Amino acid sequence: MNSVIVIGTGHSEGGACNSEELFKIIDKISPEVVFCEVSPKKFPLHIKRIDVKTPEMEVIKKIINENFVKLVPIDVEHDPFDRRLEDMFALFKQKMKFYLNAHNMLLNETYLKGFPFLNSEDSDKIFRDMESMGRHYLEMVKYQALSDYYADWIEWNDKRENQWIDLIHNYFEIHKPKKAVFLVGAGHRFRLMDKIQNIREKNELICNWNFFS
Repeated sequence: MNSVIVIGTGHSEGGACNSEELFKIIDKISPEVVFCEVSPKKFPLHIKRIDVKTPEMEVIKKIINENFVKLVPIDVEHDPFDRRLEDMFALFKQKMKFYLNAHNMLLNETYLKGFPFLNSEDSDKIFRDMESMGRHYLEMVKYQALSDYYADWIEWNDKRENQWIDLIHNYFEIHKPKKAVFLVGAGHRFRLMDKIQNIREKNELICNWNFFS
């Protein structure tokens, strides 16, 4: 069965988490196609942006310039969230010392170790723990509006992740590439792993899903 390799990324350049290192990983894998965490409609706009630099978009620009692999944007078109999302996570860091410590550990380890850390069990565990802490805090404060907003955010991520899986499977069914890469924020890794495991148990996988480590 042909394979897609999921590479968890950080959405900002810094230290060992940089576009040069990410490009080396992709170049070594030598995929036929790279799936991108951006919608088809927004894809041309992201390529033209110069005010924000992320490892993924810098690598995508390099791929376009060198024209050596096909790029396929697969994210949903509509993003319903605004500044309140950043405010919610800022509140978590303000109110929960362990959440703040976990957040800082992610930043420090990502800066020092880059993609090997972002694609490790240690990173996955921190992301899982932070999600659990966020849910626990909302259960304690019993602020319904904030809880509803958080639930909407989780539901939106489920929608996105399910679409990614469906579109990647559809692409493999139609085009049958031997090897592909999916660049996605590292915080989605553990959620994708859970979803893929459920699909695997139902014998419904169209391609192998390998998580870069």
